[in-house]
Amino acid sequence: MPQYDEVFKYVTGEFPSELAALALKTPDVEVGDRLGTDQATVRMHHSDMTFHVGLPDEEAILHIEAQTDDSTQRPMPLRMLAYSSFLCLEHQKPVYSTVLYFRPPAGRRDPGIYEYGTPQRGGVTFRYNVIRVYELEGEAFLNADALGILPFTALMRPPADITPEAWVARCIQTIQQASVDKETRGTLLFALSLFGSLIHPPELFHNPLSEAIMQESPFYQQVMQRGIEQGIEQGTTHAKREAVLKLLRHRFGSVPQPLANYIAELRHISELDTLFEKVLRAQTLEDLQE
Repeated sequence: MPQYDEVFKYVTGEFPSELAALALKTPDVEVGDRLGTDQATVRMHHSDMTFHVGLPDEEAILHIEAQTDDSTQRPMPLRMLAYSSFLCLEHQKPVYSTVLYFRPPAGRRDPGIYEYGTPQRGGVTFRYNVIRVYELEGEAFLNADALGILPFTALMRPPADITPEAWVARCIQTIQQASVDKETRGTLLFALSLFGSLIHPPELFHNPLSEAIMQESPFYQQVMQRGIEQGIEQGTTHAKREAVLKLLRHRFGSVPQPLANYIAELRHISELDTLFEKVLRAQTLEDLQE
């Protein structure tokens, strides 16, 4: 969904250090410039995090792929190999790749490796890290200074003596205490709500105080506006569909069920407008059905 991509791109762009340390499993990483992939031959998803990074012994590229669910179009190992190969060829540096899975059971069958061949024939052995965020111990990441991780803490495992509801409340409170401006705090809280709702009831993230803070985020405003626009479009489409049916009944007395089913499947106003014009011009119901 677009809002996941947009918010993930913002969080990783503004606060990449914590996610880089998590992905590379070391705090000894210095994150440099973000890579632009819009013109890449191998198309990168908008949710990709791709940065130049400095490690104690080498300069490299870090690539993180964010997944709410398992890959359905192509196996993840092949996708990761394609991304890594392109980046390695383009920048002539080592590339270290990680997949973040947000929602269970995603990623449980991801082997983190792609290989084929024999010593005689040659072949490929490619490894990448697989991190199932929902299996991480949340207490280790709940830090008001770890801004790049905070939006994902509600997905993590709470301590054994804390209910999921209480854990979400702690995550919200930690973001409220972060030393950031109002707009950033609103975006972090909105991101927590967005990603946390993948496994928790959305109402856990919405109370008058949280709503007031989230309204400071430009992403919150974008999503609300998008929802309003979609609602208007859906309402207009419904009204146009009813107008077509009403005209059919007025001209021909009834609407055959196959035709009614066809009209119900139309989702675009332009299609309904075209059909409306055809109903106006049709001499008989048989002409229209043909």
